[in-house]
Amino acid sequence: MKLSRRANTIILWFVSIGLLAGMVITFTPSLGLGFGGANETGAVALRVNGEPIRELTVAQARSNPLFLSVTEGEVGEDLELLLVDALIRQEVVRQESARQRVSDADVRRAVDEFRTTRGIAGRANDSAYLDLLARSGFTDETFRVYLRQQLQEEAWEAAVIDGVEVDDEEVRAFFEGNRDRYVSEERIEARHIVTDDRETAEEALSRLQAGESAALVARELSVERADRDGALGAAAGETEPRPVGRPALPTTVATAAFALGGPGITDVIESDGRFHVVVVEAYLPVEPRPFDEVAAAVRDDALAAKRSGVLEAEIERLVAAARVEVPEESSLRFDDQPVAVVGDVEIMATDLVRATYTNPQIQQALSPDTAFIITAFFKPSVLAQLVDQELALQGLAELDAPFVGPRAVVAQSALNYVARDAEVDEDDVVAYYEQNQTTFTVPASAEVLQVEAGSLEVAAAFRDALLRDGDVALAAEETGAEVVELGLVVPGQLEGLLDLTLFGTDAFEPLPEEPWQVSDILVVTDEVPVLPEALEVDAEAEEGAAETEEGAAEAEEGAAESEEAADAEADEPLTRFVDRYVLLVADRRPERVRPLAEVRSQIESTVLAEARAELREAWVEELRETIDVELLLEDPAAEFDFGLPLDEDVDAAELEEFVESAEEGLAGGEDADGEGAGGEGAGGEGAGGEDAGGDDADDADGDGDGAAEGEAESQEEPASE
Repeated sequence: MKLSRRANTIILWFVSIGLLAGMVITFTPSLGLGFGGANETGAVALRVNGEPIRELTVAQARSNPLFLSVTEGEVGEDLELLLVDALIRQEVVRQESARQRVSDADVRRAVDEFRTTRGIAGRANDSAYLDLLARSGFTDETFRVYLRQQLQEEAWEAAVIDGVEVDDEEVRAFFEGNRDRYVSEERIEARHIVTDDRETAEEALSRLQAGESAALVARELSVERADRDGALGAAAGETEPRPVGRPALPTTVATAAFALGGPGITDVIESDGRFHVVVVEAYLPVEPRPFDEVAAAVRDDALAAKRSGVLEAEIERLVAAARVEVPEESSLRFDDQPVAVVGDVEIMATDLVRATYTNPQIQQALSPDTAFIITAFFKPSVLAQLVDQELALQGLAELDAPFVGPRAVVAQSALNYVARDAEVDEDDVVAYYEQNQTTFTVPASAEVLQVEAGSLEVAAAFRDALLRDGDVALAAEETGAEVVELGLVVPGQLEGLLDLTLFGTDAFEPLPEEPWQVSDILVVTDEVPVLPEALEVDAEAEEGAAETEEGAAEAEEGAAESEEAADAEADEPLTRFVDRYVLLVADRRPERVRPLAEVRSQIESTVLAEARAELREAWVEELRETIDVELLLEDPAAEFDFGLPLDEDVDAAELEEFVESAEEGLAGGEDADGEGAGGEGAGGEGAGGEDAGGDDADDADGDGDGAAEGEAESQEEPASE
């Protein structure tokens, strides 16, 4: 069976997870020194099945930024264990694949392809080719050795999955366990108004908010689709919108439009030098697609998952059978102890550190300052996820569904399967809406001009002129008042009296150009510093000193007294109070609660996700009643007080943001709807599948670009491209 390009990408993603066990780590044989014999000198740090891995190779692997982020304490020990585990896994694959025959002609073709893709093909470019290799630590000889190894691994992978196919029952089970991967995209029916300046866009927004027809406003003001009344998706000659997805709009504009979750009007949004307002007439949420529509894609995805599961199982078999020896003089330690037992299955420390430290959010924020939060909070949380995953795997027998794929994908499929029949009724939607009003409340805001007048008379004259003509610029020119454009503001953004007046009072009068209004004259009192009187005394003393010696002596004495007085008042500087006369010209938009019709689809999705999560949790708890679970890892979070003062070098706000971000990242792996890395890869639609498979895809395609490409690009971007 020939796989589609999409399916090939998916399986390569799974392969990369199998080979490195989910590692976001790349070991590059810099200086031309790789694993398993390429480096024949130096002390032995590790032996795998009798084959040495030497200290220099370990040092090269340890240069990965992840292993340098924290080198001490529990996290440092975890990362050291992660390093050794990765070395072992890579070495057993190298040893097994070394049996595959790769000819010199195969290697030459790989070199030629590498050079062609880099634009350095042909003898005339030999120097450029050698320079590129040198920057990555290779010679032509060692690069060919490396390419041969890559081609051997590709051949081994192909041999392992040769003959693996899926039957109809497995395809159907894969669909049932991954339904959320096979859905239509969310769409909107909307009119789009685009202008070249903010003023026109604000005018359009004001007219729309006043109830004018969006078609009419678009026809008169938009510089795009004016002939179609701004209708998105409409063909030439049409004026009614058709359903469109996010790509129909610039990214920031689409984000705002789809965030409405129903009928509504966006604020003015600037993008690429233009200003946009979108009027959403209807929101069409994500809808499940029936199996018959997606059967071909499901079959490809299920086959890719099954083959990657076979690869994963083979690698685990090789690792379990490997004979690992750590010489006493080695810089490494390898103490892989169980951290939990589920039934008769042990979850090992290596399983835990792989799952914890390959989380992108944790990697990004990992430092000595945040290490304690990893060990106190995230490791126990990840261990709990691994336990639930193992419970799900052991509970498969009672589901009578032949799920396929790597262990994490199978577990998530099972969890999704038990929650597939969750439903949401109207009472659930209404209850959620009523209990979460703050979630659907749009805060008050205002477009504001602040007018500063030099006197009460100027302020009054400006206000009279503005109420008469409605022209801010003209009134300012007539009276000499100064106008400052504050733009869009929200409560709490302005100084006290101005904020209170704008959002807490009705002290405004409408202008001829509604909905703009002008406030009453506000008297704002500022406390400003003044020069101390002591300085004036110093000046008088200096003048007296010029008259007579006696005066000079007196002046000196007076200066000393003045200096002493000034020192006494240094902690309490002299101030005076100055009045400013201010008016606010504003388009005020009061706080409002979005009606249920606008947010119904959003609520339905949320409530459905919660219902599914409850069904999954209930099933896992049932499994706990029949399967023994023993946690062997001490849980520091149980006694950790997150309210304790942090180290002065740790910013509390940043730490909280990091915790939330990493927690979301953890949830991404096995979230409520199976939308994490595994689910995305299985569905072929997520960034995870594409991105993770990228580099390994090159290697598995046989072009040999993998590590050399990554190393070359890392050291010479963008020249190597």
